[in-house]
Amino acid sequence: MTEVKIEKKQAIEKQSVIDEIRKKLQSASAFYVTRYDGIDVEKISKLRKDLRASKSEMKVFKNTLVKKALEGTKYSENFSKILKGPNSLTFAYEDPVSPAKILFEFTKKNQKLEIKGCLFENEYYGAEKMSVIKDLPSKDTLLSMLASVLNEPMAILARTLDAFRVSRENS
Repeated sequence: MTEVKIEKKQAIEKQSVIDEIRKKLQSASAFYVTRYDGIDVEKISKLRKDLRASKSEMKVFKNTLVKKALEGTKYSENFSKILKGPNSLTFAYEDPVSPAKILFEFTKKNQKLEIKGCLFENEYYGAEKMSVIKDLPSKDTLLSMLASVLNEPMAILARTLDAFRVSRENS
């Protein structure tokens, strides 16, 4: 193969990866950048499994390709600053809070994992602001809280009607 064909093939492959990253970013409700060097394969595999269980995915891409995928976004400059060294991206496809909780829980036992920043609900958060996200309730918790709030007026009405029925029966 000639050198020009090889370069063209590599350019096509790189563009394919950039497109894949963009697609994942568009379909994710949040994504997290973590530095993972120094963690053994077994622990990383367990972390990935836990993330998959929360409908999230941890992937490793070249920093230059991630930067290209982020070009033209309002937060590209923020991520360019933290995309140095061996990084992984964690994409949250449903609940944006669950992966943060899993990643923070993992860092308690494995200080080698560093959470460098994230894009959460289309807003950039650096490492210094990440604790705000991990302390948020999960999507399921929020839904159950909402259901409880919506259920309470109906429960009050049911108790009131029952008390009214009992008072009518006793009179």
